Amino acid sequence: MPVNVLVVDDNRVFRDAFCELLRSCYENLQLVPAADGSAALSLTRQISFDLIILDYELTSFSGGDVVRRLRARGTPLPPIVLMSAHPDILVFARLHMVSGFLQKPIDDTALRAVLDPFISQPALRSPGPTLWRIQAREVQH
Repeated sequence: MPVNVLVVDDNRVFRDAFCELLRSCYENLQLVPAADGSAALSLTRQISFDLIILDYELTSFSGGDVVRRLRARGTPLPPIVLMSAHPDILVFARLHMVSGFLQKPIDDTALRAVLDPFISQPALRSPGPTLWRIQAREVQH
């Protein structure tokens, strides 16, 4: 069964490369790319996603703004993973109570470590934050 994934990044080159990395790691993904937070919010009204991967440093408004606007709708959310090259991405992920984070640049090992629970084990795709994943990842460093 395909896993619907929204990938939001305002850098087209990174977004395209990241989607290729996702495809090379997972064969069951239905990827929907978005170039900014506004497009992401619009797409989430039209499509039910199993996972949202969101760049924190978007040009129009931040990934944190997108998370806040999604939560303000009052509907259940899929797991959300923030990604950024910013050294404080862990702090941002905790602040916004998302399910995980990816530090750019992202390789296949880091990608699988963070995303496997959401993609390979559907039972873990429950809505809402699962901060223990962030804390568990931090301990591994």
